[in-house]
Amino acid sequence: MTLAPVLLLVAMGFAVSFAVTAGLTRIGARVGALDGEGVEGQVKATPRRIPNIGGIGIVAGLIVPLIAAFVFSAMRLAPPNMLPDDLASGVADEWRPALVALIGLLAVHGLGLLDDRRPLPWAPKLVLMFVVPALVAWLSGTRVLTALDAHVGGAWLSVALTAVWFAAVMNAMNFMDNMDGLAGGTAAVIAAATTGVAAVQGQWLVAGAGACLFGATLGFLPHNFPRARIFMGDGGSLVLGFGLAFLTTRLTYVDSDSAEPRWDRMVIPLVLLAVPLYDMVSVIIIRLRQGRSPFVGDLQHLSHRFEGRGLSRPAVAVAVWSLALIAGLGALVVANGTPMQSLLVGLQTAVALGLLAIVERGLPWREP
Repeated sequence: MTLAPVLLLVAMGFAVSFAVTAGLTRIGARVGALDGEGVEGQVKATPRRIPNIGGIGIVAGLIVPLIAAFVFSAMRLAPPNMLPDDLASGVADEWRPALVALIGLLAVHGLGLLDDRRPLPWAPKLVLMFVVPALVAWLSGTRVLTALDAHVGGAWLSVALTAVWFAAVMNAMNFMDNMDGLAGGTAAVIAAATTGVAAVQGQWLVAGAGACLFGATLGFLPHNFPRARIFMGDGGSLVLGFGLAFLTTRLTYVDSDSAEPRWDRMVIPLVLLAVPLYDMVSVIIIRLRQGRSPFVGDLQHLSHRFEGRGLSRPAVAVAVWSLALIAGLGALVVANGTPMQSLLVGLQTAVALGLLAIVERGLPWREP
C-alpha cells in the first residue's frame, strides 16, 4: 500500500476541519458560546470574548473522512493496486470496534461541550473518563494488553488498565489546552507520529485513523494559533485525548515474524505521549505540594513555566511541539527496532524529561 490514501485522509480531515471551524468562529460569536469563568477555585487567565466550540470542527474533521474511508474501502472503489487486497476485508472486520469507538468519542465530546457551557465539578467528569473508555475497551476489544491477556491478568485487568490509560491521556490533553495553539499543535505532532508508527508496522487501518486525526487538528490550528480566534474547549481537548488513547491502544505489540508478544514495544505509547504526561504529572505534583486539589486548574503548567522563564507564547507553543516531535521520532525507531533499541529510547526519553525537570527547578520563574 502506498502512502497516497493516508495523505488523502490528512487532506480531507484538514479541509473539513478548517471549513467547519471557520464557520464556528462566526456562529459562536453570534450565539454567545464564548469562553468563561472556570469552576470555583480555578485560577485561569482572564477570559477572552472568544468562542470555545472549536472542538466541533475537530470532531467533524475526524469523523467525515473516517466514514468516507470505511465506505470507500468496503465498496472496493479504489483504483487497482492502490489498496492491499486484504484491506477491504479488514474494514469489514473492524467496523464494529470502529462504531463503538465513535460512540465513545461522541459521548466524551458531548461531556466536553456541556462542560464548556456550564463548568462541571471535576469528580463526575473523572468518573465518566473511566466509565466510557472501560465500556469501549470491553465492547470493541481495544485493550492495552489484548495480545498479552493470556500472559497477564486476563481481560478484566486489560480493560481496567485501558480505562486508566484513556483517563490519563484525556486529562493530559485537557491540561495542555491552556494557551493558544498548544494542545492542537501538540496533538497534531503526536497524531502524525502515531500514524507513522502504524504505517511502519503495516497497520493501515490505524494509520488511516491517525491521518484523519492529524488532518483534523491541522485544520483547526490556523484558527487557534496566537492570537486565537476560537478555542477548542473541553469538547475538543477531551476528543483529542480519547483519539490518541484509542490509536495508541490499537497499535500492535506482536512481532510480525514470530507472532510472539513484544513487551518492549509497549513503551511506544508512553514515548508518544511523554510530553503531555510530563505536563500533567508535574503540575499535579506542584499542586499537591502546595496543598491544593490536583484537579482544579491553575497557571502552573509546563507552558506557563516556560512563559515565566522568558519565552513568548508563540515560542512556548513551538518549544512544546518540538519536544513532542523529538519523542515521536523516538517512537518511530521503536516501531521497527530491536528490544535493545526500545530500551534505549525509553531510557533516553526518561532521562530527557528528568533533565528538563532539573533545569526547570534551577531557573528563576517570574509569574506570567
